[in-house]
Amino acid sequence: MNSENLALCVALRHELHAHPELSGCETWTKWRLMDFLREHTSLKLFDHGYFFYALYQGKSAAPAIAFRADFDALPIEDEIDAPHRSQCSGVGHKCGHDGHSATLCALALEVEHTQPERSVVFLFQPAEETGEGAKSCLDVFKEQNISEFYAYHNYPSEPFKTVSLKKGTICLTSKGLSLFFKGKTAHASQPENGINPAYTIAKLIQKIEQIQSDDSLFDDFIRCTIVNVQVGEAAFGVAAGDGVLRLTIRAYHDHDLAKLERVIVEAAQEMSEQQGIAFHTEEQDYFPATVNDDGAVDKIWASCQAVGQPIKELPEFFRASEDFGYFLQNVRGAMLFIGNGENAPPLHTYNFDFPDDLIEVGVKTFMSLIQSEQVL
Repeated sequence: MNSENLALCVALRHELHAHPELSGCETWTKWRLMDFLREHTSLKLFDHGYFFYALYQGKSAAPAIAFRADFDALPIEDEIDAPHRSQCSGVGHKCGHDGHSATLCALALEVEHTQPERSVVFLFQPAEETGEGAKSCLDVFKEQNISEFYAYHNYPSEPFKTVSLKKGTICLTSKGLSLFFKGKTAHASQPENGINPAYTIAKLIQKIEQIQSDDSLFDDFIRCTIVNVQVGEAAFGVAAGDGVLRLTIRAYHDHDLAKLERVIVEAAQEMSEQQGIAFHTEEQDYFPATVNDDGAVDKIWASCQAVGQPIKELPEFFRASEDFGYFLQNVRGAMLFIGNGENAPPLHTYNFDFPDDLIEVGVKTFMSLIQSEQVL
């Protein structure tokens, strides 16, 4: 890749890192990315308000090939020791989406420089962290003839600058599940006059452990993670009368996710009825499974080998979810990972920072797909 263009995109990455914005609030980030592409390319930009994409119009009659980058940040303090440390208290690019977006901008510069035959769509997406972003971008398929779609994620614990991927499900389906319990408050000296949901929630937590340890219930991997428990208020004179248990549930298969939700909710409903507690649920942050197309994975392997890019098969799926799965429900394609190094800080931690060296690896990998003679 042209060294001057690479330096531009590294500087852009640092700028994005210093100004992170949470999912659904990425106003400045979107503007800055569009401004960068206007300044450094002649690509046509399509602004859809919440997302945008750029189009390189090649001479080939083949359908376009598309690439996605996400650009939202997380509500996590940034504690890296670097000049580009976040300037926004309590908000940080702790999943590397700043690097993904900088890579896609770098790819746009490289495509315009090399002028490949095939048309290319560069899609910049908000709100990946909440699962709301990708599904809001699906109009791109009505506007552009796209036959294959790719994205990458940086991946701590995988070998540095090495592409890794697998066929089939690579990221799990998941959702957030909130269980609400409404009992009755009482004076703390007379708890027998109230209905305290704390005991029901405690029993349910034990039941959840039993459910997810019973391999006979599910066809493949499932996991239920307790992310929040709240009961009553910090008032020592009042016995609690309401509570909420928040869970993240995930599974390899959609039907196992549905079953896991059903058995948890049924257990909670039964326990609540026994104690005279009103019970209801709410769902949020749903992610479909990200399922790689076999042919797209084969193409990535062949393309990486053709340009000497190290590549390996993932030993297992990535437990976390990725809303790129929405795109792959509409078109062939794949998500791949690029390793941050075996000892790199984990994602979603205060000391995580995207490695700038991955930008060039991402461009090299994606350019090999664009220039491949194989069109899916």
